[in-house]
Amino acid sequence: MTERQAPRLSLILGEQASRLEIVRQDGTSEACPLAFGLDAMTPGPFRWDPPSALELEQAIMVVEDVLMPLTARIPPHEAFLLQSPYPLADTLGGKTLSRESVEQLFGQFAAMVEGDPLAAANLPKARHFAATLLILREWMHHLDARQVVLASRC
Repeated sequence: MTERQAPRLSLILGEQASRLEIVRQDGTSEACPLAFGLDAMTPGPFRWDPPSALELEQAIMVVEDVLMPLTARIPPHEAFLLQSPYPLADTLGGKTLSRESVEQLFGQFAAMVEGDPLAAANLPKARHFAATLLILREWMHHLDARQVVLASRC
């Protein structure tokens, strides 16, 4: 008996909304809209560069509310593709990142917004970067992804 292969997953980040694309081994696919985007972090966009600690906490709750219903539909997965309108590989140190490295980067960013200016001295302070890193971290944390492959989207 052969082990069933996991579907290929792509998370496509947009400005106002995002989507998940699932391609199964049998060739069927499914697209799921996600109610968050880099500019549209409900209840509102980040207002500061970098975002405040309160804005970061609010955004975490928004992303978790969108991702948690997906946990029943998406099995743990080795890797997924992240497509973003912003090139991230150079900024984040590589094209493929482990869950541990994303957690470390997010921890550094969170320490910076809480007042430690040296915690993330080499990370961008922009709201889009903060939103991307937050979404990436929450995905990997709640949907049990071990790696992410970063891709730019035209």
